[in-house]
Amino acid sequence: MSRAMLVILLFLFVALVALVIVCYYARNVKKDLYTPAGSAAGASTEFQLPADRIHELRSLTSEPILLKQSEEGVRVQIDNRPMVPLAVFLGKEVSTALGEAAASVTRAFGPRWVVLVTPREDGRVSVQRLA
Repeated sequence: MSRAMLVILLFLFVALVALVIVCYYARNVKKDLYTPAGSAAGASTEFQLPADRIHELRSLTSEPILLKQSEEGVRVQIDNRPMVPLAVFLGKEVSTALGEAAASVTRAFGPRWVVLVTPREDGRVSVQRLA
């Protein structure tokens, strides 16, 4: 076997080992990103929204609002009505309030969640995770 062939085989072997290491590392990073720390059913949190956003959420219903985020995006259920995509509310003032609430929940619980959102009169929003 010539020297050039030996160098090429050695390079390919090192490249293969490096690729396996990078794939293993990327898989672990992705797993960590999609596994929110400390988030389980029953967890709760609170966050602040501007007074006008709280008023918009409270104008929808006096009951908690069910929000669900999955691969399809954010879905909303108000009272006993069917669950609808957040896009149904586009163009309405409440769309911004629901979007801000969903973004805050995502920061707290990660990319997938089902929560009950309760706007309070003190300008805070209580969130209870269901799943």
